[in-house]
Amino acid sequence: MAMGICFAVSCFAADGVSAFVRLQFGNDAAIEVPRNWSFLDMNIRQHLNAYSEAVAKFAGIDMNQGNNQILVAANAYTKDEKPSATMRLSVRVGTFPAQASIKDADSNELRREAEIALKNLQGTLPENVKGMRILDVRVERLGDYYTIVTDKQVDYLSGPEVDRLDVIYVSSKVYKLNTSYRKSEAWMFEPVIRHIRQSLTINAK
Repeated sequence: MAMGICFAVSCFAADGVSAFVRLQFGNDAAIEVPRNWSFLDMNIRQHLNAYSEAVAKFAGIDMNQGNNQILVAANAYTKDEKPSATMRLSVRVGTFPAQASIKDADSNELRREAEIALKNLQGTLPENVKGMRILDVRVERLGDYYTIVTDKQVDYLSGPEVDRLDVIYVSSKVYKLNTSYRKSEAWMFEPVIRHIRQSLTINAK
């Protein structure tokens, strides 16, 4: 299932419309995703097909306390059935650290926690995964908020992939943005993933 991919974040479709679609989830969050990626939610697909501007608007985020809800997930394909790049944005309600404590978090301690979590996963890796390792753990500013960023390399039988997890605590919610791309196709997908990530906006309530 090969699909065309935007090679640069500034590219436009032939009709002058941006290659990226902005998805708005009520007043809570918004993010831009390449419109030619394969969206994994039928409801979003229908919204994309319904409007020439390809904007999906939702009345709000309906979730149960403590339950994780995936807002949007999409994949990009090039040469085979395995995705060349992926993105997923999810949200969960609960009690979380304040942004001030995230800003001042110790990156070394965060990395130690990530290494322990990864070690606990080693015995449960899928058959198509040879191994994985942490590349970096840090706190950085993303839009209006601080995010805990965990970069790791996942070594699949088909080749290595770079996986990034952004964890953003905002009031009583935590947003998680997962992005990944095949390392051999970094030249194609790294700028696209960068645009997706930098387009994320969150409104505190």
